Amino acid sequence: MMTKSKERFEKIRADASDTAAPLLQHTETMEPGTKCNQWIVGRFCNAKEQALAPPGTTFHQFVVPPLQETRPDCVYTDLPAFALPKDVKDFKTCEMTMERGCVHACHAGAIVHALEGWDFHEVGAIDYTKIDMTWEAAMKHGFALK
Repeated sequence: MMTKSKERFEKIRADASDTAAPLLQHTETMEPGTKCNQWIVGRFCNAKEQALAPPGTTFHQFVVPPLQETRPDCVYTDLPAFALPKDVKDFKTCEMTMERGCVHACHAGAIVHALEGWDFHEVGAIDYTKIDMTWEAAMKHGFALK
């Protein structure tokens, strides 16, 4: 797990299962990714950083804007997305990779936060302990996984 925050890493490892926790390793650089063919990407990676991944790597994206697909020998997953609730009216959006009526999951999260009146946000490192709560609120408001 590449993160500048040792505290964030330790918190995630502490919450991981007994099977997964020993597999998590902390790094502050991308170089250890040269031996890993599954990259979960939560921040933009440029072409030089992507070049560190071995051939056949899958880049699982959770970053907006999406990664520039610089590696024809790799797989780039679609960004997580939600369809807006069917009863939404006069909501104008233009998401660069989404069809009409759909938004990136992070933007759906921002809308749900506003609808719920929450005073926390998901800019930067998210509080992963609130993911289930946010998911349930999204379903309550009529969002649908796309």
